[in-house]
This record gives sequence, C-alpha cells and structure tokens, in this order.
Amino acid sequence: MILRTSVISTFLSVFAVIAVGDDPVFSGPQVGESLVPFKVLAVGGTQAGTEIDPIERAAGKPTLFVFVHKLTRPGMALTRGLTKYATDQEGVASGIIWLDDDKSKAEAYLKRAQSSLRFTAPVGISIDGGEGPGAYGLNRNVELTILVANNNKVTANFALVQPSLTEGPKIAGELAKLIGKPAPTAEQLAKLVSPRGNAMRQRPATGDDSMDLRTTMRGLISSSGDSEDFDSAVKAVEKWVGEDKNRRAQLQRMCKAILERGIGSEKAQKQFKQWLEMKD
Repeated sequence: MILRTSVISTFLSVFAVIAVGDDPVFSGPQVGESLVPFKVLAVGGTQAGTEIDPIERAAGKPTLFVFVHKLTRPGMALTRGLTKYATDQEGVASGIIWLDDDKSKAEAYLKRAQSSLRFTAPVGISIDGGEGPGAYGLNRNVELTILVANNNKVTANFALVQPSLTEGPKIAGELAKLIGKPAPTAEQLAKLVSPRGNAMRQRPATGDDSMDLRTTMRGLISSSGDSEDFDSAVKAVEKWVGEDKNRRAQLQRMCKAILERGIGSEKAQKQFKQWLEMKD
C-alpha cells in the first residue's frame, strides 16, 4: 500500500511538472476584453516627440497592435510583414508599441534604426516603461504581444516567445476576418517584409560568390515551401557550397541555429536537417 501510494505520488508530481510546462503563455488583454486608453511617445511622422493615445487614434476601427518587449530578426520580420499588411488595408488602424525601461535610449535607437527597420505603422514608446500600460498585464517573458481588436475589444491575442514569419498568415487572418477579406498567404507576407520582393528572388541562382547565404536562408525560412522559388533557392545554396568545406560548415552552423529555434515550414526544416547531416 505504501509502495502504491509512493508510485501514485510520483506519477502526480511528474504529471504536474508536465502540465505546468504545457501551460499556455498569457500576455495582454484576452479575447472579449476592452482596450483601455494609454499613452506612447510618438517616434517619426508628423507627431514625433509628442504623446498620443493609440486607442483614441484607432477610433474603434479594426486594429492590429504589436507590443515589442524585445526584437530579434524573426520578430522584426513578423512585425514588419503584419503591420505592412495592416497599413495596406483601408479602414484599419495599426501601431507598434515599444516597451523599454529607458525611454531616451529606446527613442535614440528607433530614430537611428528607422531605415533598417522599415516599419510602415506608427511607432510609439510606452510612457509606462518596460512593463507597458499597467491595465494590460503584459508579460516581459515574451518577445511580441500582438492584439487584434474591433470596436476597442480584443478579438485575438498572440503572445509569442519565439516569433516566426510562418505565424503571420494565422495572425493576419484574424484581422482579415474583421474586414471580410481572405487571409494573406505566407508568400504574400514575405513579399511585404521585403519591399523588393521575396528574398529568394533577389539573388541569382548562379552559385557564385555573389550569393548572400544569410539572405537566401531567411527567404527559405519565410517561404511556405510550395513554390519554384524554394526549389531554386535550395539548388543555389547547394551549388554555392559545392565541395568547399568552409562553406558547408557555414551552412551547417546556420541550419543548426534555425532548427534549434524550430522556425520555418515543415519542408524547410526537413531541408535544413538534410544539410546539417551532410558529410564529405
């Protein structure tokens, strides 16, 4: 009896750990909750340097807000693609809210990085610091908190610890529902991220030194994998590597980092794994 009780106790302890590990991550107002007013310091545009209220500015229209707790390259691509999609839609409000305890440092960075970030939505720094508006209950442990709303009520909430552009169609699809449009595809969002078109189309598939491996890999990550461009990029990478051991090592380092983050389509991840296991 004692042994059985011990086994049950151990099982329950293990189950509890698993359950906690599987708990969803929460950040920001949940579906059905209202968006209360808050202030940001505008960066760029005609209102730069002034405090504005994004909720008042949205005026109850279909809205996409991206709260940035920190920003990696995948997070930047997702933010750029989603907000560009939103700003391209008539009657839609959008905004990027930067969260930082040092507002002066954040403002200096955003002004300096404007040309590389290429955000089309209004950008503002929360005057409430790194925690953001107190009533919003934002989670510092996520990279992006993305809210979709209508009539100042949340219709979708995405708390992203490791954002990826592959999540874009699902998120943009929630905004598309509000305006009666079909959700954009992964390739359409990828083109919005790079105004000159899909990154894979920007590089010649010649396999010579002119190919930018990092850019091509980003294109593979953001692609759905169901296009001729994907196959062309794969061939370009393999031609570029050829028999060069240093290039193969460079490619495999990138593949390892990408696979550890778990980003990209299923087809892309399968390709990265093949390259990682490639030997002499």
